[in-house]
Amino acid sequence: MTNPARVDAVILAAGRSTRMGQPKPLLEVGSETFLERTIRMLMFAGCRHIVAVVAAEDAWTLGLAQATGATFVVNGDGESQQIDSVRAGIRALPDDWDAVAILPVDIPLIADATARTIIDFARRERPSLALPFHNGVAGHPVVIGRELEADVLEKTWEEGLRSLIMAHARDLREVRVVDPAILIDIDSKEDYWRYVQEKHR
Repeated sequence: MTNPARVDAVILAAGRSTRMGQPKPLLEVGSETFLERTIRMLMFAGCRHIVAVVAAEDAWTLGLAQATGATFVVNGDGESQQIDSVRAGIRALPDDWDAVAILPVDIPLIADATARTIIDFARRERPSLALPFHNGVAGHPVVIGRELEADVLEKTWEEGLRSLIMAHARDLREVRVVDPAILIDIDSKEDYWRYVQEKHR
């Protein structure tokens, strides 16, 4: 019997949040910030080690990442792309990881049980690439197996993870879930009001 995969996680929290007008990691859902929520969710799901990639100028976010028990990495380049934060997070993982779940901090509403379903699948099945799907639509987190590490770190991906996923579409495993929150990206003040403030006030 194959041993369960060691699944770690990278939370992408270094974005400039231009449409929101304030740092997304510090926005709140219930009694938690987005960063606290995503870290706790992935810990509950069974991720062994969590790296939060944060922006250099966000001192509050940096402090919060330290306080939650996650490892933090600073992406000091405000003009960098999301794939650069992915690479920084992966480079900060322990050497013995088998798979990594990549989750943007602005997708914080995924149910704990859903996250656990996705991570359990990765631990059990050891896919080289896996995505959750709700009603036929792919969402987050993206799970990347160790065998794709060199591709992530060394190749040029014009559209970041989207290009990587397209290039390895034949290897993609689907994890079907009933949780629409895998698709909900809180990208603007309107999104925040619609999906968070109205439902969690």
